[in-house]
Amino acid sequence: MLDVIKCRIVEGPNIYGPHPGVAVQIRSPWDYSARFKTALKDAAQSVGMMLAYLSITVQPEPTDLLLHVHFVCDAPQLGSELVRYVVAGMNAELCQEEWDADTPLVLLQERRRAAALPVATLQLMAEAHARDVPVTRLPNGELLFGYGVHSWQLDPQRSAATPPWERIGRIPIYAVTGDCARAPTMQSLLREIESAGMAAVTCDGADRAVTQALLANRRVSALIIGLDTNSILQDGVGFERCDLAVIVGRGTVRPTAADDDSEWLRAIGVPMLLASQPVRMKLADPDLQPLIAYAPDGIIDWHAP
Repeated sequence: MLDVIKCRIVEGPNIYGPHPGVAVQIRSPWDYSARFKTALKDAAQSVGMMLAYLSITVQPEPTDLLLHVHFVCDAPQLGSELVRYVVAGMNAELCQEEWDADTPLVLLQERRRAAALPVATLQLMAEAHARDVPVTRLPNGELLFGYGVHSWQLDPQRSAATPPWERIGRIPIYAVTGDCARAPTMQSLLREIESAGMAAVTCDGADRAVTQALLANRRVSALIIGLDTNSILQDGVGFERCDLAVIVGRGTVRPTAADDDSEWLRAIGVPMLLASQPVRMKLADPDLQPLIAYAPDGIIDWHAP
């Protein structure tokens, strides 16, 4: 029997890549990776979902195997349910049991259609992309164009209004990750920004939902945000680009959502891949040194206050 033992539904940039998707661990008595991959693709096609970068790796365990599955999709919650549908179908097949394959598939098809955006909204999103304006789908179903004081919201099911493009855009975002001296580091950044004549909102320990709420607040002109590591692992980051990433000490207690130290390190390193400036971190910290090779724009040595 196959058993889904862990499922991550990541809606933003995450340890697997910059796009939303699903990461699943499936316990299996045999290597059914090829069969699972085919069944998942077939089910996705039936539902009307497009999966990208589908990968499956097999990890031997003492008594069985772990299948590590990851794929990118635009509706991760639905993608996770698609995985469970396929696992249920394969288990019924392996046990030679009768199984109603059609009813759950029809329900998934209906949910996919209900979540689909109108063509006019898709056109607006394409124009936003061409203008380098970020678009975020909020938990209430509305779309957020831009960030903070330069943001505008649209209910795609009720309105076909044209965005006021002339005032929509980005705000400065300064992301701090790690668990050692994160709060004083944020205060140091605030003093640096204020000395340049700017104002910023600070928030520490933020998850994806809190991040999005701040980015939807039109009173926020700049944001210094300390990111919760568990949330990065479980949900992804709440923005697709930031101006600066600062990585402080990793800390002493591994986050509960991290399977190992490698995931822990990759999580606190995600914002540096989204930053437009060199990342700031303590080069002499041995725990952080594996990240050095992955800094796209270089590193500035940083010592937490």
